[in-house]
Amino acid sequence: MTRGLITTLDDLSRRTGIPAFAEGKPRRRLLRWTPVVALALAIPGLAIDFLSTAPLAFFGHALLICGFVIAIFCPIFGPIKPWGTAESVDEWDRDLRRRAFLVAFASMAFAGLALFCTFTAAAALGNWPASATSFRAMGCTFFLMTLYSAVPTLYASWATRPLDPAEEEA
Repeated sequence: MTRGLITTLDDLSRRTGIPAFAEGKPRRRLLRWTPVVALALAIPGLAIDFLSTAPLAFFGHALLICGFVIAIFCPIFGPIKPWGTAESVDEWDRDLRRRAFLVAFASMAFAGLALFCTFTAAAALGNWPASATSFRAMGCTFFLMTLYSAVPTLYASWATRPLDPAEEEA
């Protein structure tokens, strides 16, 4: 009885194709527009979150979180090989990863400084209550995490030329 149940569950798992996908070598793709979509949702979401009152601020927060969720998948399928990977990483991969993360950290530093100044001024001038301040601070955090996930993939995808189908098979 138990052996039959485990075998049935294994067979169902194999039908999904996920075990074969997990055993295979991951295929890195140039995601040129996926990070752009994530940032295109996050930037207006942050603006709506800052500039509006409670009902509309939740819509801005929803846009911000949608952009964050899209950005989270960018490093998984994007062209940058992850840190400590079992995949072969050569000098070109290390250099691309270094440049992509330097651009990401620079954009995060610039955005963080701008958000800090804007947040402080808006909280002082708008006389926000503590709940609105913490809600908007959480939005700023989600925006910075979206930048951290999307910008390296965005940079690496646009800095790399796509392979021809003949080169890709070789």
